[in-house]
Amino acid sequence: MKNVLELEFRRLFRAKAFYICILISLALILITAATSKIMLNAINTEELPEGVTVNMMAPTALSMMKGIGSSNVTTLLAIFVALFATEDYAGDIIKNIYARGYTRTEVYVAKYVVTFVGSIIFIAVTALFSLLIGATFFDGIGTAGKNYVGSLLAIALCLVAYFTIYFAVAVSLQKTGGSIAISIFGPLIVGLLISLLSAMLKLDDVDLADYWLTDRVTILQQADVAGKEIWIGCVIAVVVIAAGITIGYFLHKRREA
Repeated sequence: MKNVLELEFRRLFRAKAFYICILISLALILITAATSKIMLNAINTEELPEGVTVNMMAPTALSMMKGIGSSNVTTLLAIFVALFATEDYAGDIIKNIYARGYTRTEVYVAKYVVTFVGSIIFIAVTALFSLLIGATFFDGIGTAGKNYVGSLLAIALCLVAYFTIYFAVAVSLQKTGGSIAISIFGPLIVGLLISLLSAMLKLDDVDLADYWLTDRVTILQQADVAGKEIWIGCVIAVVVIAAGITIGYFLHKRREA
């Protein structure tokens, strides 16, 4: 197991896709902040016609940090995981790894651990850069809303759940293009189907989509988040992580049988 982990970590830190996806994520944060700054300056300096108002709240460093749950981040995370996790299969390198006597379980665990570490680095760098850019562009850190730290950690846990889905898809399909497509659109389609089911059931007090990752992250990104919502987010994420690891393992084992 140790040798497989060392091999995978070497691949991770030599992978161009890892650094490219991080750089693109940082560039998008910078572009978003610059665009918001320009729009705010235009609103503040230009005289608007009488009776016309524009409501646009300035972001803060803390609110931008919660942006790690945005679609840009999850999309780039999906691309990185798909590219990295399928590389061995695309080049038949996996056969050489098995020829050294490593089991399929060891390979699966090693790949999951290393890809998980890479994803955590990706998320952490994105979050810290968002905080730095927000403080630079918008004059200060801002005020933390209710349960800010808890909601931020819950968002991060939801991103780990997303990562687990992406990883399960990648090691099951073992094809880069298909893995990227399903990873990006799969969770969105699931969310739409859940919303459709909720509408068909005519549930007045409950929106089933709130119990899926997409809408749950949106709830957690609000300025003030109730403790109950954080716990629900954590439970959803843990269930998805457990299911993703288990399903991914058995599909991977069956594919390699």
